[in-house]
Amino acid sequence: MPLTPLFQNNLLYNFQTSDQSYLHSRVSPAKEASRFLSNFRSDSIPVVLGIGALHIVRTYLETPNEHQTIVFWEPHKEIYELKEFQTEIQTLENQAKSNGFVLFFITGKSPNWSDLKDKIKNLSHQTSSSQSKWTLYITPNYERMFPELTKDCQTNFQKELSINEINRNTIQHFSKLWTHNYLKNRTNLFSNKTSFQWFQSFVGNKTSVLFLGASPGLELDLPRIQKERNQFLIFASDTALGYLLPSGVIPDYIVSFDSGRGTTYHFLLDLPRHIPIITWLGGASYIFDLTNPKILVNTGHPLDQMIEHLFLESLGKTWPLYSNPSLNLLGMVSSITKSIENREFFVSGVSYLAERGKSHCKGTGYERYYLPETNRVRSLEFITKRLYSGERKGKNQKAWEQINPNGSLSDVQFLSETKEISFRSKKDQNHSLKTFQGFPPSIAELAKWANQDHSGIIHKKTLTTWLRFSLS
Repeated sequence: MPLTPLFQNNLLYNFQTSDQSYLHSRVSPAKEASRFLSNFRSDSIPVVLGIGALHIVRTYLETPNEHQTIVFWEPHKEIYELKEFQTEIQTLENQAKSNGFVLFFITGKSPNWSDLKDKIKNLSHQTSSSQSKWTLYITPNYERMFPELTKDCQTNFQKELSINEINRNTIQHFSKLWTHNYLKNRTNLFSNKTSFQWFQSFVGNKTSVLFLGASPGLELDLPRIQKERNQFLIFASDTALGYLLPSGVIPDYIVSFDSGRGTTYHFLLDLPRHIPIITWLGGASYIFDLTNPKILVNTGHPLDQMIEHLFLESLGKTWPLYSNPSLNLLGMVSSITKSIENREFFVSGVSYLAERGKSHCKGTGYERYYLPETNRVRSLEFITKRLYSGERKGKNQKAWEQINPNGSLSDVQFLSETKEISFRSKKDQNHSLKTFQGFPPSIAELAKWANQDHSGIIHKKTLTTWLRFSLS
């Protein structure tokens, strides 16, 4: 869309399009800019997408503002290549410096975010917390007049910056719960009659691994899973148990890493006691009350790192770390089975989208949790659909990109998309689980370390309780 620049007092004032529309208010663009700036959060660095005739920048410098650092982003080539635009940018940058502000101007749809982050990191007045948070603000007229351009920019921003924000928010939200569960579960390992092992690796050759999530697509794949059950080494997410077990599909392993109390609802069924649960010490406390064998994975949590170190120092045992950049169960299963040579990795029930009007397959713990809220006008599908939407966002988008990089599924195959092929029977496939047993380090050592080096991740009273009743 061609733009015609308009000037007032030798300064850029507006842009007119070929259909006689205007980029800014024709009456008071300064007030329009002021209203926009008033919406900024105080706990993050603002990134303003779409600065047009620079009214937002001028108003920012003329108005008292708690943000000392701000990023202005102009993606439209016709605007940022304009000579008058570039000249005034230089003037505004100098004015900002004299007033103690730092302005960053970036252009194009894909700026160099790495370079920008390094520059902001080196600013002396920036605290570590304010450096780590970025918030994108899109000017309303850009969204209306250049929808495709702004969508491309927003996607680029989310890919480069906001995923890290999601990870930080997750850690901030769950850190106390993780540590609380860790110390509690460590005690339960001794008080309950349950076996546990420390996971080292899966080894073998030419094994067909099948991960079963709980999206509605699992219901469509069920007949094939039932027919070819004995040809797969099956890892089932805890969410899928309520559908798989009544359907006669008994997995080889259950995978459960969520620490929240909601995980309990997925296990409120007649669970065969012989199925091992792959988890970690910070997982949901309820599963440590079950008699099923526990296989504990090193996730890299600070307390896991300490256990890893103590095992090596005191027992000479290696407890390897397994990274999981996708932050979901599928990513963890992929990570812990990668040492199987010539592994074939299949998935079912994985989409991170609402399908056929619902978020999950039948029988999950979400049904048990939400059923009391259903009535004649609020169906279960209506309530649970909010768990996933018709578009992947945030951590769901990140998880999808990990298994689907650049549109290619790498070594992951969707069971629904594979042709009928002749798999070898599971008993003819060569695979084995390597673990070791032994007592974990003293809970007192873990609690003291959490208190001294990570005092913000658990309440002082909770730590004192664990120290008093620890089985050291």
